[in-house]
Amino acid sequence: MTWMQYTIELIDILVWPAVLVFSLVSLRAPLARLIPLAKRLKYKELEVEFGQGLAVVKQKAEGAFPELKQDRKAQLIATAKHLPNAAVLGAWKEVNDAAELLIRQRQPNVDLNIDRRYKLLEDILASESMIDTKKVKLFSELRQLRNKVAHAVDYEVASTEAVEYIELCFTLIAHLKNIESKK
Repeated sequence: MTWMQYTIELIDILVWPAVLVFSLVSLRAPLARLIPLAKRLKYKELEVEFGQGLAVVKQKAEGAFPELKQDRKAQLIATAKHLPNAAVLGAWKEVNDAAELLIRQRQPNVDLNIDRRYKLLEDILASESMIDTKKVKLFSELRQLRNKVAHAVDYEVASTEAVEYIELCFTLIAHLKNIESKK
């Protein structure tokens, strides 16, 4: 075997792993954004399911180990380091849930299943004077930031901004829960 044949065989052996490594490094960021959305991954005999199965296991673990139950705010702040957009959306969901609970407590027959649901929540909170004008404005600004994160193409939030957003959300949530408990 000559040095040229040896070199060609060596290149032939190493080219596919090099292409694979290069592809993974190049596509690392897009793949990292897609992995949390995956529900099922299958490659030959290896099959992994995420989502619902994991949620069931987590619920069973929380029942067996109450110390595993964590503060939702702390979870979102931890998420903000690596997935700030997801943390913003999660914090908004908590605001949404608290606002909906307050509204349903005061107006049990209101229909909140419409296209512009978050705007409707804001309008009800304002028109029924459930919260004062400054808090309605905070709700509105948090809603608009959430919409940018959810709908704007390539809109990325920095982790520090996500933590600030989470803090504001949980301040508003505490206020909404305080109003709810006074009734």
